[in-house]
Amino acid sequence: MRRPTASSSYLFLFLLCCFHGLHAASTATDTATVVSLDTHWELVRSPATFEPAGWQSTEVPALTRVQAVKMGLTITDFVDERFDPVKGKQAASQYYGQDVAVSLIAVVAAAPGNVLLSAVADEAQIKLRALEAANPHLNRDVLPKGAALYGVQWSPLPEDWTALVQEQQEYEAGLVAQYEKRKKQVLSFQPDPSTHDAITYTVRTGDYLGRISTTLGVKVSDLQKWNRIKGNTIYPGQKLTVWVPSKKQESARIAASAPKETPKTASATEAQAPNKEVLALAGNYLSYEVKPGDTLWGIANKFPGVSADNIKTWNKVDELIKAGDRLKINTQTITDYSPDKYPSTL
Repeated sequence: MRRPTASSSYLFLFLLCCFHGLHAASTATDTATVVSLDTHWELVRSPATFEPAGWQSTEVPALTRVQAVKMGLTITDFVDERFDPVKGKQAASQYYGQDVAVSLIAVVAAAPGNVLLSAVADEAQIKLRALEAANPHLNRDVLPKGAALYGVQWSPLPEDWTALVQEQQEYEAGLVAQYEKRKKQVLSFQPDPSTHDAITYTVRTGDYLGRISTTLGVKVSDLQKWNRIKGNTIYPGQKLTVWVPSKKQESARIAASAPKETPKTASATEAQAPNKEVLALAGNYLSYEVKPGDTLWGIANKFPGVSADNIKTWNKVDELIKAGDRLKINTQTITDYSPDKYPSTL
């Protein structure tokens, strides 16, 4: 038998080493790859709900919401643990079959209750912006129960937590109280929907709040509240919401939709006779007689909401007026107008 030479023995050993190397490489593909601490991580923020977001590196992509939940991360309105400097990196690495060693350690592994982040910053004697930067997983100004906290030199005692949690509870109670107060104010503008119904009234030419309230049997103050009207100014074509008792809904709708009565035509004798109670122009204007010493500015001050320029436009006049002139004043412009307060001829 021929004995192996030295060269053939070396070749055998070389092939054996190659075999073991290939076997080790194949085995490594079946286990997690260890990522060194030098791995560069960056934050990815995506406006789309289902897009990947959180920590990622050249070896590890960021996680979607579904992937993060599968890895046990918490995502709520208050916290998104994909952005947690430790949990986010570890979850992403493990999801893609790798393992990462993170040197950062949470100062607070899990908060025992909701705490205002500003209160934590005060206790830890750190700027709030710096605290927020060190904890990108926090979505609000609150450190929620169960969330980790990083970047502070602070060792809270149980009584410290109790005081901070109580402060947060008082803060939240204050917000609820403000909301309920505002809700009550808004709802106070309308009657009980179980006993009243809302109808729509279209303002007609010559209408004023007093006439509408009489027609529909409601208070002027209620009309103002329901429609957020300041003063008494309304205009033709304006839509008003009116709440009426449910049992009177049908009659109120008929009254609201009924056409305005056409005034009777005056006889020739009545037309010739002077009548100071007849409006200057079809019910939209009242007539004012200029008195000695009157100015346009002074006349306008007699009618809230009316300006001297308004009077000029309505009457096509300039500053020169004289005693005895008749000026038209648009009643729709007078903020506190009512027929009793402002006769048709003054």
